[in-house]
Amino acid sequence: MLVRTAQLQVVGTSPLIARLLEDALHARLPEFPALALVLDWPVGFAFQAVTPDTAGKSFVLTQNGCPEYLDDLWNLGLLGLAHRSRTLEELAELLRRAEMQERVRLTPAVRSPLTPAERDLLRLVALGLANKEIARELRIANQTVQNGLTRVFQKLGVEGRTGAMLYYWGNSIRTQPQLGFLTAGRFRLAARRPPKEGRRWLAQPSMMARLRSNSTVQHGG
Repeated sequence: MLVRTAQLQVVGTSPLIARLLEDALHARLPEFPALALVLDWPVGFAFQAVTPDTAGKSFVLTQNGCPEYLDDLWNLGLLGLAHRSRTLEELAELLRRAEMQERVRLTPAVRSPLTPAERDLLRLVALGLANKEIARELRIANQTVQNGLTRVFQKLGVEGRTGAMLYYWGNSIRTQPQLGFLTAGRFRLAARRPPKEGRRWLAQPSMMARLRSNSTVQHGG
């Protein structure tokens, strides 16, 4: 669902949430910035919504706090990225900064303990691939995959593949669908669903190639 205003585009899967957010921001931003505000719901939606051509004009709001997931989003070349609920005033200020072509990242200051190669393993496990499939995708030996995953699980403190999947998707696999809502002047991106769609979007070969090629992009402030 794409809600168009004079310049701002609110991109999301829920028309209700997009409309509520558009109306709320209208009072705080008389002149909308020329960018796309992408609501990453269900988790992984932003990987479909943001293309190489639109990344430099896209600001993503996500509920997923996994540092590797956030880095994957940021490395798409986003203009802005914010995590969890923001007051409407704060969100409006972030959009103003983004409009001035200032890359804005407001996410937890947590660094991933994983190497780039281990991040690839985590991402593919999160997509539900078996070891043989991961080995084929990365063109490495099965034993290399097994050894690498053992290190990944130990570093993250998770129990096996299921724990790694829950970790990457922000535990949203276990949560029930909710409605996003506006309350007390605060916009909350509270809607979550099992990220079946997110896994499908992230698994696209073109997306995997983008993430690998952008893996050296520096983090924003």
